[in-house]
Amino acid sequence: MALMGYRAYSRHAGVTLRAVQKAIEAGHIKVTAEKKIDSDQADRDWRNSDDVPRPIVSIDQPEKKSLSPAAPGSVGRRAAPDSDDEADEGDVSTSEYRTHRASREKFSALKQELEYRQLAGELIPVEDAKRIASTTFRGIRDGVLNVPARLKDQLAALDDPHACERLMESALADALASIDIGRLLQEQDE
Repeated sequence: MALMGYRAYSRHAGVTLRAVQKAIEAGHIKVTAEKKIDSDQADRDWRNSDDVPRPIVSIDQPEKKSLSPAAPGSVGRRAAPDSDDEADEGDVSTSEYRTHRASREKFSALKQELEYRQLAGELIPVEDAKRIASTTFRGIRDGVLNVPARLKDQLAALDDPHACERLMESALADALASIDIGRLLQEQDE
């Protein structure tokens, strides 16, 4: 009499854990008060029951000790793992799946946050930002480059270098201050 857990018995019998659970729920396999399965008794009950799933036999593994013949159509399906190494492979793939799933969920949440912030008006599309920056810098450039053309006659009439410097500083400050970011943002909204 070997007492086994559900998973250990499923590996012993060559069936899935769910098949063992269904057999227990249906009353085909008895469990002890400690929720353990007596493998000898369960093997006999398994053989004598007609509606309990049969062991899975894989085409690429040698047939393991089975309690009954393989069900038709079960060829090619993977048998329950024979060792802890094979069980670990399942754990690794489950772990990888969970890692990829978490990564996907993270990026999905980030995307939703960006969409929300854009709808709330906190963000603008890159193309709009590039257009606003280009318009702003073009306005600054044009304003600064127009200063000499506007001041040439006034500067020619002045003899005092300090007066020339004050006039140029004032004109440059006016040119730079003429850029209205609020107006540009308003144009972008329209």
